[in-house]
Amino acid sequence: MKTTTIWLDQCMPGMRIAETVTNNYMATVVNNGTILDTHIIEKLKNMNYQKIRVYIGTDQEIEDNPYEAVRREYGQNVDNMKDVLHNLTVGKALDISTIDEISSSMFRRREDVVGILSCLNQVRDADEYTYSHCLNVAFICLLIAKWLNYSETSYNEVLEAGLLHDVGKCRVPAEILNKPARLTPAEFAEMKKHPVYGYQMLEGVADVRATSALAALEHHEKTDGTGYPFGLHGKKIHPFGKICAVADIYDAMTSNRVYHKKESPFEVFRILEDLAFGSLDPTIVVSFLQNLAGYYIGDRALLSNGQEGLVVFINPRSISRPVIQTSDGLVNLDDSENHSLIVSQLL
Repeated sequence: MKTTTIWLDQCMPGMRIAETVTNNYMATVVNNGTILDTHIIEKLKNMNYQKIRVYIGTDQEIEDNPYEAVRREYGQNVDNMKDVLHNLTVGKALDISTIDEISSSMFRRREDVVGILSCLNQVRDADEYTYSHCLNVAFICLLIAKWLNYSETSYNEVLEAGLLHDVGKCRVPAEILNKPARLTPAEFAEMKKHPVYGYQMLEGVADVRATSALAALEHHEKTDGTGYPFGLHGKKIHPFGKICAVADIYDAMTSNRVYHKKESPFEVFRILEDLAFGSLDPTIVVSFLQNLAGYYIGDRALLSNGQEGLVVFINPRSISRPVIQTSDGLVNLDDSENHSLIVSQLL
């Protein structure tokens, strides 16, 4: 397969990179074979790359921006999920054929991690959170299953579990579900019923996998027994329930909601690190963080002291505290003198 070196300014979305790009700290910025989009090109410019090697030839022609196609498909799937959940809210049966269509379209993206992340990271309207959250949790579940070396035959199973994990919220009163303030104890008690509602809605439904019903029931259980609805411990929680728990927390905290502004991914990494040896499965959390964090190398970051810089290195012992290259030099957030600093936002 032929390659050529071109100026970065000549790069166009849709070109496929023909080398693995690393920075001065030997951290991978872009993997060989990655299809370039505007975000990746901008990331390479931020890191002062001038030229890049790309594939050329009849089988590697420049395409339309593939990530625009991914995002269009994602938007259509959000609309379809909205229809599914609306119908459930008004008492209609679960449209499992539409769930299968959404799952199939997501399955086709199983090798496109960058494309998936382009969907997860896009700005979303808080009013659309309920619908996009279902897709995002499913995508994150897919990534976790992939990174845990699950077989491809299980991918559609985990995708369905992610898509349906929150269907029980269709039975929670809208004034509680969409309340733009902290819930009262009575309202929170009602909200905590949604896993049982979801299980009741899915159990025994033709063409719905039993694992999807279990994931809906158990995605708020914690390995230390502090979760709900049953306070299950460790091995008594289905693996899909454990996977959905991590995916649910990550997407919820990195999304704008009616009552909560989104956190930066690195702040959520910190929270997940804290939970990894208490209420969440450590194997799932560690695999998720180790694989995901590297995709943010080269991104611009805003620190809590107002400094801006680039993420240049991920510390594998403390994933939430990366090394940031600022105009004043390197800032290692894991050093004791910098422990009051956090990555407050990715720019």
